Amino acid sequence: MKNLFIAFICLVLFSCKGEGQQSSETNNKTTDQVTTSDTITKEVISEKEATEFVPQSTDEQTANNLKNFLVNDFLKDDISFLEPKDRKFQFYKIDLNDDGNEEIFVRFVGSYFCGSGGCTFLLLDKYGEVITKFTVTRAPIFVESTKVNGWSVLLVKDAGVFKELTFENGSYPSNPSVLPKAPYDAPSGHAQVMFDDSFYKSKTFEF
Repeated sequence: MKNLFIAFICLVLFSCKGEGQQSSETNNKTTDQVTTSDTITKEVISEKEATEFVPQSTDEQTANNLKNFLVNDFLKDDISFLEPKDRKFQFYKIDLNDDGNEEIFVRFVGSYFCGSGGCTFLLLDKYGEVITKFTVTRAPIFVESTKVNGWSVLLVKDAGVFKELTFENGSYPSNPSVLPKAPYDAPSGHAQVMFDDSFYKSKTFEF
Protein backbone atom coordinates (compact mmCIF):
# COMPACT_ATOMS: atom_id res chain seq x y z
CA MET A 1 0.00 0.00 0.00
CA LYS A 2 2.86 2.36 0.95
CA ASN A 3 4.63 1.65 -2.33
CA LEU A 4 1.42 2.36 -4.24
CA PHE A 5 1.04 5.75 -2.49
CA ILE A 6 4.65 6.74 -3.30
CA ALA A 7 4.16 5.79 -6.94
CA PHE A 8 1.02 7.95 -7.08
CA ILE A 9 2.89 10.97 -5.64
CA CYS A 10 5.69 10.56 -8.17
CA LEU A 11 3.19 10.41 -11.01
CA VAL A 12 1.53 13.64 -9.86
CA LEU A 13 4.88 15.48 -9.51
CA PHE A 14 6.04 14.32 -12.93
CA SER A 15 2.77 15.47 -14.48
CA CYS A 16 3.04 18.93 -12.86
CA LYS A 17 6.65 19.32 -13.98
CA GLY A 18 5.72 18.45 -17.54
CA GLU A 19 2.95 21.02 -17.55
CA GLY A 20 5.32 23.63 -16.13
CA GLN A 21 7.90 22.94 -18.83
CA GLN A 22 5.23 23.09 -21.51
CA SER A 23 3.92 26.38 -20.12
CA SER A 24 7.44 27.81 -19.98
CA GLU A 25 8.17 26.68 -23.52
CA THR A 26 4.89 28.22 -24.71
CA ASN A 27 5.73 31.53 -23.02
CA ASN A 28 9.20 31.52 -24.53
CA LYS A 29 7.77 30.84 -27.98
CA THR A 30 5.26 33.68 -27.51
CA THR A 31 8.03 36.07 -26.44
CA ASP A 32 10.16 35.02 -29.40
CA GLN A 33 7.23 35.56 -31.73
CA VAL A 34 6.52 39.06 -30.33
CA THR A 35 10.19 40.04 -30.54
CA THR A 36 10.45 38.73 -34.08
CA SER A 37 7.21 40.48 -35.03
CA ASP A 38 8.43 43.79 -33.60
CA THR A 39 11.72 43.49 -35.49
CA ILE A 40 9.97 42.73 -38.75
CA THR A 41 7.60 45.68 -38.23
CA LYS A 42 10.49 48.07 -37.61
CA GLU A 43 12.31 46.79 -40.68
CA VAL A 44 9.21 47.22 -42.82
CA ILE A 45 8.75 50.80 -41.55
CA SER A 46 12.42 51.61 -42.19
CA GLU A 47 12.24 50.17 -45.70
CA LYS A 48 9.06 52.11 -46.41
CA GLU A 49 10.62 55.38 -45.21
CA ALA A 50 13.74 54.69 -47.25
CA THR A 51 11.69 54.44 -50.44
CA GLU A 52 8.97 57.00 -49.63
CA PHE A 53 11.09 59.90 -48.32
CA VAL A 54 14.42 61.36 -49.39
CA PRO A 55 17.18 60.34 -46.93
CA GLN A 56 18.16 63.97 -46.29
CA SER A 57 14.84 64.42 -44.46
CA THR A 58 14.44 61.43 -42.15
CA ASP A 59 17.15 61.63 -39.46
CA GLU A 60 15.37 61.38 -36.09
CA GLN A 61 18.14 63.11 -34.12
CA THR A 62 18.02 66.12 -36.43
CA ALA A 63 14.23 66.18 -36.15
CA ASN A 64 14.40 66.14 -32.34
CA ASN A 65 16.98 68.93 -32.30
CA LEU A 66 14.75 71.00 -34.57
CA LYS A 67 11.71 70.38 -32.38
CA ASN A 68 13.58 71.71 -29.36
CA PHE A 69 14.80 74.72 -31.33
CA LEU A 70 11.33 75.58 -32.62
CA VAL A 71 9.49 75.15 -29.32
CA ASN A 72 12.06 76.64 -26.95
CA ASP A 73 13.67 79.28 -29.14
CA PHE A 74 12.41 80.32 -32.56
CA LEU A 75 8.66 79.97 -31.85
CA LYS A 76 8.59 80.34 -28.09
CA ASP A 77 6.38 83.47 -28.35
CA ASP A 78 4.02 81.89 -30.90
CA ILE A 79 3.73 78.35 -29.61
CA SER A 80 0.63 79.01 -27.46
CA PHE A 81 -1.27 80.29 -30.52
CA LEU A 82 -0.53 77.29 -32.73
CA GLU A 83 -3.12 74.60 -33.31
CA PRO A 84 -1.95 70.97 -33.73
CA LYS A 85 -2.40 71.19 -37.51
CA ASP A 86 0.05 74.11 -37.62
CA ARG A 87 2.77 72.42 -35.57
CA LYS A 88 4.30 70.47 -38.44
CA PHE A 89 7.54 70.83 -40.34
CA GLN A 90 9.89 69.15 -42.80
CA PHE A 91 13.63 69.49 -43.15
CA TYR A 92 16.36 68.86 -45.69
CA LYS A 93 20.11 68.64 -44.97
CA ILE A 94 22.53 69.85 -47.61
CA ASP A 95 26.01 71.39 -47.78
CA LEU A 96 25.53 74.63 -49.69
CA ASN A 97 29.05 76.06 -49.47
CA ASP A 98 31.21 72.92 -49.70
CA ASP A 99 32.74 73.39 -46.26
CA GLY A 100 31.94 69.83 -45.18
CA ASN A 101 29.11 70.94 -42.87
CA GLU A 102 25.48 70.48 -43.77
CA GLU A 103 23.08 73.40 -43.58
CA ILE A 104 19.44 72.60 -42.76
CA PHE A 105 16.39 73.89 -44.57
CA VAL A 106 13.17 73.86 -42.52
CA ARG A 107 9.79 74.01 -44.22
CA PHE A 108 6.67 74.88 -42.21
CA VAL A 109 3.58 73.19 -43.61
CA GLY A 110 0.75 74.49 -41.40
CA SER A 111 -1.67 77.24 -42.45
CA TYR A 112 -0.29 79.53 -39.70
CA PHE A 113 2.92 79.83 -41.72
CA CYS A 114 1.48 79.66 -45.24
CA GLY A 115 -0.59 81.98 -47.39
CA SER A 116 -1.54 82.44 -51.00
CA GLY A 117 1.98 83.51 -51.91
CA GLY A 118 3.79 80.62 -50.25
CA CYS A 119 5.14 79.50 -46.87
CA THR A 120 7.84 80.34 -44.36
CA PHE A 121 11.15 78.49 -44.66
CA LEU A 122 14.27 78.66 -42.54
CA LEU A 123 17.88 78.05 -43.43
CA LEU A 124 20.00 77.10 -40.41
CA ASP A 125 23.68 76.46 -39.96
CA LYS A 126 25.00 73.37 -38.18
CA TYR A 127 24.73 75.16 -34.83
CA GLY A 128 21.05 75.98 -35.30
CA GLU A 129 21.66 79.66 -36.04
CA VAL A 130 19.32 81.22 -38.60
CA ILE A 131 21.07 82.14 -41.84
CA THR A 132 17.91 83.19 -43.70
CA LYS A 133 14.20 83.29 -42.90
CA PHE A 134 12.36 83.01 -46.21
CA THR A 135 8.83 84.38 -46.51
CA VAL A 136 6.16 83.70 -49.16
CA THR A 137 8.30 80.99 -50.70
CA ARG A 138 6.96 78.05 -52.64
CA ALA A 139 8.26 74.50 -52.80
CA PRO A 140 10.07 72.89 -54.47
CA ILE A 141 13.41 74.64 -54.08
CA PHE A 142 16.10 73.86 -56.63
CA VAL A 143 19.74 73.92 -55.53
CA GLU A 144 21.99 74.58 -58.48
CA SER A 145 25.59 73.40 -58.73
CA THR A 146 26.57 76.96 -59.67
CA LYS A 147 28.13 78.93 -56.81
CA VAL A 148 28.02 82.67 -56.15
CA ASN A 149 30.17 83.99 -53.30
CA GLY A 150 30.94 80.38 -52.47
CA TRP A 151 27.31 79.35 -51.95
CA SER A 152 24.90 77.43 -54.20
CA VAL A 153 22.41 79.38 -56.25
CA LEU A 154 18.79 78.65 -55.26
CA LEU A 155 15.90 78.70 -57.66
CA VAL A 156 12.21 79.00 -56.72
CA LYS A 157 9.06 79.64 -58.68
CA ASP A 158 7.06 82.76 -57.90
CA ALA A 159 4.01 84.07 -59.73
CA GLY A 160 4.63 81.59 -62.52
CA VAL A 161 8.27 82.49 -63.16
CA PHE A 162 11.55 81.37 -61.66
CA LYS A 163 13.49 83.60 -59.29
CA GLU A 164 17.21 83.23 -58.62
CA LEU A 165 18.43 83.56 -55.04
CA THR A 166 22.15 84.22 -54.59
CA PHE A 167 24.06 84.40 -51.31
CA GLU A 168 25.37 87.84 -50.36
CA ASN A 169 26.39 89.53 -47.11
CA GLY A 170 25.79 86.43 -45.03
CA SER A 171 22.30 85.56 -46.28
CA TYR A 172 20.03 84.73 -49.19
CA PRO A 173 17.22 87.14 -50.21
CA SER A 174 14.32 86.50 -47.83
CA ASN A 175 11.42 87.40 -50.14
CA PRO A 176 11.54 85.91 -53.65
CA SER A 177 8.50 87.92 -54.75
CA VAL A 178 10.50 91.17 -54.89
CA LEU A 179 13.26 89.69 -57.06
CA PRO A 180 13.39 90.03 -60.85
CA LYS A 181 12.76 87.06 -63.09
CA ALA A 182 15.70 84.69 -63.43
CA PRO A 183 17.61 84.87 -66.74
CA TYR A 184 16.39 81.38 -67.64
CA ASP A 185 13.03 79.59 -67.62
CA ALA A 186 13.87 76.30 -65.90
CA PRO A 187 16.37 74.77 -63.48
CA SER A 188 19.37 72.96 -64.88
CA GLY A 189 19.52 69.20 -65.13
CA HIS A 190 22.11 69.18 -62.34
CA ALA A 191 19.94 70.92 -59.73
CA GLN A 192 19.14 69.10 -56.50
CA VAL A 193 15.42 69.26 -55.69
CA MET A 194 14.14 69.90 -52.17
CA PHE A 195 10.57 69.54 -50.89
CA ASP A 196 9.04 68.17 -54.06
CA ASP A 197 5.83 66.57 -52.82
CA SER A 198 5.40 64.50 -55.96
CA PHE A 199 8.80 62.96 -56.60
CA TYR A 200 11.22 63.89 -53.77
CA LYS A 201 9.06 63.83 -50.66
CA SER A 202 10.37 64.93 -47.29
CA LYS A 203 9.15 63.35 -44.08
CA THR A 204 6.79 65.46 -41.96
CA PHE A 205 7.36 65.84 -38.21
CA GLU A 206 5.31 67.43 -35.43
CA PHE A 207 6.56 69.76 -32.72
